[in-house]
Amino acid sequence: MRPDYRVAFALAGATLLAASTSNEETLTVPLSGQAELNFAHPFGSTGDLDGSGLVKLAIAPAQRKVCYDFSLSDVGTPMMVHIRQAKALQNGPPIVSLFTGPGGELDGCAPANTRQLEDMIAHPDDYYVSIATTEYPDGALRGQLAS
Repeated sequence: MRPDYRVAFALAGATLLAASTSNEETLTVPLSGQAELNFAHPFGSTGDLDGSGLVKLAIAPAQRKVCYDFSLSDVGTPMMVHIRQAKALQNGPPIVSLFTGPGGELDGCAPANTRQLEDMIAHPDDYYVSIATTEYPDGALRGQLAS
């Protein structure tokens, strides 16, 4: 009797697929007003200088989501929070909206594209978290996923 290599090949392929999509990454990102590039601000390119914070991100490509938990100090009411794509000292487009609208939850999960999440894990220095508040609607705090 010949061994059935089709079953072994199918199992190996399923294992490889599971391994390549199950990578989850947890990041802790410091947030500051000094890091925010806010060219619309009349006094320079900074956000809320007395504000600060920290966000813990759990990036899960296989589940197509990113979960977040913010701790903020000395900032106005958060209006919008995005993960954007750009290196430090550059502004970029929003990739994932964590929440929009005043009074959004500071902890939760947001849906996201698997490939974009995988790229965030592979290249965290190419992404940043940006928080807009009622006091600084063009950007209060920012933090690169990695420096």
